[in-house]
Amino acid sequence: MSDRSSSLRDYFVDAPIGVLLFACITTLFSAMSEATPLRVAVAANFKSTLITLTETYVDQEIDIIAGSTGMLYSQIRNGAPFDIFLAADSLHPRLLEQANLAVPGSRFTYAIGQLVFWVPTHKETVSQTMFLAFDAAIAVANPKLAPYGQAAMVLINKFKPEHKALLYGNNVNQTFQFVDSGNVAAGFISLAQVKDRSPATSWWLVPMSEYPLLEQQAIVLKNHHPGAADFAVFLQSELTRRRITDAGYLTSVVP
Repeated sequence: MSDRSSSLRDYFVDAPIGVLLFACITTLFSAMSEATPLRVAVAANFKSTLITLTETYVDQEIDIIAGSTGMLYSQIRNGAPFDIFLAADSLHPRLLEQANLAVPGSRFTYAIGQLVFWVPTHKETVSQTMFLAFDAAIAVANPKLAPYGQAAMVLINKFKPEHKALLYGNNVNQTFQFVDSGNVAAGFISLAQVKDRSPATSWWLVPMSEYPLLEQQAIVLKNHHPGAADFAVFLQSELTRRRITDAGYLTSVVP
């Protein structure tokens, strides 16, 4: 028998019952944490990007639950067992922090969204001029639940307050589906949703000065999975930030 095997045998023979029990419990909880998926609640606009990011994250299995920021926030307030919340704004993570439902100091900005006016069937380049002249229905995420919908309504109320032909989606993903299916000709969505699947001529990238900053913040929730902190670090790594930028977001705003 090797010296190492002999020493291990001697340790377990001589170790107090309490030490053995502690070792067993530690091993058990470690195995359970690895087997239990990390539950990430994410704003609908970031879902596809998050799926891509997690393909390279091998430390932990991830369950992604997507929806409007307002809906996910309400679920968390009502006890939904999420571990991390990736919102489409900074307000809702801050409210969770203030309500003592999140880990203090864990809030961070993971992306800054960009709003586009998307008209995939338009034969010419979509522009602000085209938006101002557009008189058909426009799909917008519900502004009561979705920050992208709030941003779109600021723009509509500023430039086209008389435009009443609006179709509201529950979140920005449903808004995208309204337009992508052809049921609505145009809609306001996230740049990341169309950047790699639709020609650049099919959307107008709205200047960020025309709507409230879409600062998308994440926060680790109370009673979280042991792997939540490591995943938060992963989201803030330089490589991840570059991939988020490539997807159609900003990670900082230059004054």
